[in-house]
Amino acid sequence: MKNSLDFNIQFSNLMGRSFPNCFAGVYVYLENIFDKLPKECGKKMCFGCGCSRDAQSAHFTVFDTMCGKSSLYWRFDGVATDMAALIGDNSSVGKWSGKCGTDYTVDFLFGFAGYEYQKITDAAMFKGEVVASIDSGKPVLADLATDAQSFSVITGYDGDTFISCYYYTDQGKNMQEKVTTNLSNDEIKTIYTIGNKIAPRYTLKDGFERIKQVIESTFDEKIWDDGIDQINTILANSADDLNELGKRFTETLTNQFHCHIFSSALKNLPKIYNIEQYPELPDLFEKLRKRIALLSKYAFNRDNILGAGSSPADFGKKLISAIGDIKKTYLKMLEIINQVIGILEGK
Repeated sequence: MKNSLDFNIQFSNLMGRSFPNCFAGVYVYLENIFDKLPKECGKKMCFGCGCSRDAQSAHFTVFDTMCGKSSLYWRFDGVATDMAALIGDNSSVGKWSGKCGTDYTVDFLFGFAGYEYQKITDAAMFKGEVVASIDSGKPVLADLATDAQSFSVITGYDGDTFISCYYYTDQGKNMQEKVTTNLSNDEIKTIYTIGNKIAPRYTLKDGFERIKQVIESTFDEKIWDDGIDQINTILANSADDLNELGKRFTETLTNQFHCHIFSSALKNLPKIYNIEQYPELPDLFEKLRKRIALLSKYAFNRDNILGAGSSPADFGKKLISAIGDIKKTYLKMLEIINQVIGILEGK
């Protein structure tokens, strides 16, 4: 007994096999809006940077942002926040899982995309459910028990073995390859089978309310104030850890290209969703993108902005100033997001 889907979908290289990335692949497959492969970008292979020319990565940026994930931030000591745990991007110090697959997030994305689904944790049911889904032409999303950092898309079966495949691109080598993995029943913790297409249970307004909730959590959990306190403590005692704190500052702001994903989502939203009845939104989205660009500069130009080789005292002061700028930027972003929510509510 064997069957497999013609699942020739490239996943965005902006993120590993997180739930939003896998979900976007499944979504464009079911909606039949994926791009034929290989897909070129200039003279190189497209690697899913989030631009609107690639359906999977464009939808990935939207899903990742609407569920709140691309607004998450580390604490400066690398400890995951309560909000990260809620959304599903929990991790050990210094290494975010990127998984993003709690019930809180999974239910939102299925509801936002407009599909019924079933979560199955009884391993005895996996084979029957996978076979039925694949035979009906629908992939199955799987949370892997053997890999704490990834989901998988089951695209076929061969006897008792489940088949998972997707396309990976290495733009540096200008190479694209199909990655196929065989999974046993024991390697899977949970599967999500996809039901009928329905009217979305969550809207753009719900998505922006999630973003607002995540950004507000950075203030509620005192990410920025605690970071300033840590810097002051180091300066008062020993500067030995300041370079490490500076490195953590960069990682906190970079967050695996979260800024880029957030900005790309705002650019893709008007092209993916009909917002003609809200003519004010594109300008507000662009204002948000300009604020996000201010955040990105700290992530990718730390040495130039903070001053490579400066004294520990000067470096610490510049770090504190940068955190202050970030706080102000987020307060401005919250003002714009509140305007977006008000428009979507019809106010």
